[in-house]
Amino acid sequence: MNRMKIKELRGDEIDPIFEMTLYALYSSPGNIEQLTSKKPYFKEDLVLVAYEDDKPVSGLMCKPIPQNVRGSIIPMCGIAEVVTNPEARRKGYATKLMDLSFKKMKEQNQVFSTLYPFKESFYERLGYITFPQIRTAIFSPNALVGLLKSDLGGTVERISIKDGLDIYLNFIKKIQTKIHGMGIKHDAEQVRLKDESPYWLAVAKNDDDEVIGIMTYRITGFWKELKARHFYYENSLGKYLLLQWIAHHADQVREIHLPILPEEFPETWYNDTFWGEKGKIVSREWVPSCMGRVVIINELSGLDVGSGKISIKITDEQCEWNNAIFNFESKEGKLLVSTASEFDCELSIQGLSAIIYGCYNLDDFEIKGWGKLSEEAKIKIKKFFPPVFPYLHADF
Repeated sequence: MNRMKIKELRGDEIDPIFEMTLYALYSSPGNIEQLTSKKPYFKEDLVLVAYEDDKPVSGLMCKPIPQNVRGSIIPMCGIAEVVTNPEARRKGYATKLMDLSFKKMKEQNQVFSTLYPFKESFYERLGYITFPQIRTAIFSPNALVGLLKSDLGGTVERISIKDGLDIYLNFIKKIQTKIHGMGIKHDAEQVRLKDESPYWLAVAKNDDDEVIGIMTYRITGFWKELKARHFYYENSLGKYLLLQWIAHHADQVREIHLPILPEEFPETWYNDTFWGEKGKIVSREWVPSCMGRVVIINELSGLDVGSGKISIKITDEQCEWNNAIFNFESKEGKLLVSTASEFDCELSIQGLSAIIYGCYNLDDFEIKGWGKLSEEAKIKIKKFFPPVFPYLHADF
């Protein structure tokens, strides 16, 4: 009979997660030394590994990632590298590891959790809800050539991400305060960008030499694609300076691939950009939508909210500390959470996570099995938690 136990690994001990990840997520057989050489980037992370008779068979990685949720930067745990060897699959190990990870999150006061799923339905059963898919705008740089005639003021400088890592990190930490859902990995992992130098960094500055926009990108070859990985700007000048920079590549690349935030509509930025066969907006090209959930309801106080109050009875099958009645009240536009004895409505943790992250139609909740809301409760929730669209940023 197989005996299963779970170990917590950190630092130099985390090799087992790489061995399993190599088989599950990469071309296999592969280069294990190449993966294990990346251990220094994960020194802040906790790895949970399940063993059968002292053989590692399943694991996951817990990553501390501060996240902006409705205006507050809050501790969040990113779950990554959820892997199980073939001989141990469908034995419930991934679920057991996730259950333990929630307890670890509570110990570390990580109020939220996000992940990129291998199967959305599996993680929804664990309390997670799906974010809007990140979109990519694909268009010809020739559509922007007219911008080259404009004297916008300001400048754009191109440097390697290796040389500009501090500029990049300082700007994304600044812009994080303005983008709901944005999480940023710890600095130990950000060093990977400097070591591997996978991107150019375009830095837009105003006439006072202040950074007002950044774009990381790579070029796949002559007359191929300019693929941007990040595209952030503080104001319209920052945006148009970066678009003007893109226009300078009209005789070099055929297509621009530009990630866009959920609330952005690039078809309104510049006329004729999306005319013809090449202009289109598609779902993100390389990973599924991320997912998120609330882990500790008692620690939600301080979020930006609308007005009013509502009491909700929560059911959470994984985090028993959330099984209670909570009163959500607005105090000068900030959320105040307390326990209560009576409730206006009942929701699963999925339902609460959906209204906190703000990207779901309340009318869908009953069909999804997240709770049945009266029309009065819907009105209260919409007023208290106005719809917003999360954008995670962090990849893991």
